[in-house]
Amino acid sequence: MRPLPLLVLFILGLILTGALRWATRSFESMAALSGIPTPLYVALTVFVMIRLVRSPIGWGGIGFHIPFAPLRHLALGIAGAGVAMLAGELLTPVWEALFGAGRDLSRFDESVTTLPRLLILLAFSWTFAACGEELAFRGVLMRGLGTALGGDRKVLLFAWLLQAVVFGFVHLYQGPAGVAGATVSGLVFGGVVWIASGSLWPAIFAHGLSNTFGILSIYQW
Repeated sequence: MRPLPLLVLFILGLILTGALRWATRSFESMAALSGIPTPLYVALTVFVMIRLVRSPIGWGGIGFHIPFAPLRHLALGIAGAGVAMLAGELLTPVWEALFGAGRDLSRFDESVTTLPRLLILLAFSWTFAACGEELAFRGVLMRGLGTALGGDRKVLLFAWLLQAVVFGFVHLYQGPAGVAGATVSGLVFGGVVWIASGSLWPAIFAHGLSNTFGILSIYQW
């Protein structure tokens, strides 16, 4: 399959996993399917990534052609995390006013009641969330789509906006405020990737750091 149709199917698959995750939390009759969305999302991402890497897009087309520069990438990651968290703080009252409630983070309430659970959640956050989501949304989707469509400025802008919207929808289980907040985060992390000349590493650091602060803020110290 050519890269562009493959990426369209990838986008539809991500939307499906987001809808399924929301449904399993919203309807008791769907609760038995709660174990499906995450494995489906991981399998879909790995499959599409492998197909893209084996296509003319290659590793470089999804963000792994830039040499790792620890200090520069970490600095960009810290800056990106700061922007994401500041945006979250400033916009949270706006989302609450618009939607009548903030982000629904009840999914994580029981995950941070003890120190071992906190450490497990942090490990999950850095692997599946920071690394996995940056690979899926900013690497495979944004970089892959931008490369597949030719890579001019209008295409890159479209890919940047689209990945943020899809990223927001995948967080539908957090309610409307969660969708809006995740969309803004997607814009920030996508911007970090472009500032870093297409490298995913700074966005991974930014995502992981912002998630870490968020998790620590709800830990029952």
